[in-house]
Amino acid sequence: MVTIKDISRISGFSITTVSKALNDYPDIAKSTKEHIIKVCDEEGYIPNAQAQGLVSKKSYTIGIIFEEITGVGLQHPLFSKILESFKNEVEKLGYDIMFLSNSSLNKNNGSYYQHSIRKQVEAVLVLCADVNSEDMVELYNGEIPIVMIDFAHEKILNITSNNETGVKKAVEHLIHLNHKKIANIHGSLDTFIGDLRKAYFVGAMNENNLTVPEAYFANGEFFSKESGFHAMNELLKLEDQPTAIFCASDMLAIGAIQAIKKHGKKVPRDYSIIGFDGIEAGQLISPLLTTVNQDTKQMGKIAAKQILEMIKLKKQTKKGKTIEIETTLLEGETTRKL
Repeated sequence: MVTIKDISRISGFSITTVSKALNDYPDIAKSTKEHIIKVCDEEGYIPNAQAQGLVSKKSYTIGIIFEEITGVGLQHPLFSKILESFKNEVEKLGYDIMFLSNSSLNKNNGSYYQHSIRKQVEAVLVLCADVNSEDMVELYNGEIPIVMIDFAHEKILNITSNNETGVKKAVEHLIHLNHKKIANIHGSLDTFIGDLRKAYFVGAMNENNLTVPEAYFANGEFFSKESGFHAMNELLKLEDQPTAIFCASDMLAIGAIQAIKKHGKKVPRDYSIIGFDGIEAGQLISPLLTTVNQDTKQMGKIAAKQILEMIKLKKQTKKGKTIEIETTLLEGETTRKL
């Protein structure tokens, strides 16, 4: 974070002169003030008084961090639904939302935290982000209340689906259909959800006395259709073929189905496929996707309720707590009994 010492060094003026310029002292030349203020704007410096003012001022603005790594952006089939629900709830109480995106974080705006301070954002909802970046760490350590979706942090309230029971429903559905050789296309293990759902898959299989060969795990990386296609291609190369595949997202499942079809095979005749999310796209393909449905409307509503409560208290509450929303199994046409 840029300090007054940095502004002094860059501008060539003493800390005292910089302080006087920022506080509009009459004994500082106009040209000096303008130069110092210009440097502050370029470097993203936020005076302490302005930062502290965030706590007491009402802007009725909530910041949104939505940095979707696959480039889908606001068309993301899951997070866009959560955001829509969240927006509907906060607007009922007169709040507006403002996106804090890397594309707009130029030198004038500074980091997520500095940009939020400038715009007097009262709270921030984090849907997608590089959660371990310097910008995000600065945000966690600031005074602004934050709610995150699908990420656990000791200083932040996290809202997510009950992934453990959701994955268990998927696995038990396949086992009920007499499948024992079940593969897993998982998301990147560097992500909170990717690591979590793979671990719960292994746990559910172990609970049913079933082991998973290492070759049955395929990396779906970005939870995208393309990643699912490539991961399924790897599974199709195996000599000992699985009869069913649990995919950590619906987009992975859709990509896997495309790969199976390209190899002249059929779903569910040759492979049973089950996804996770319950996005609209899964119910538009043929055959209809069997999936674990996340309640995105409820997730958005709860996120709104929690963030509005924190705005009222003017501080981060429920630090490190996770609120889990239950899932439901949607039986489509991509699974069959052996």
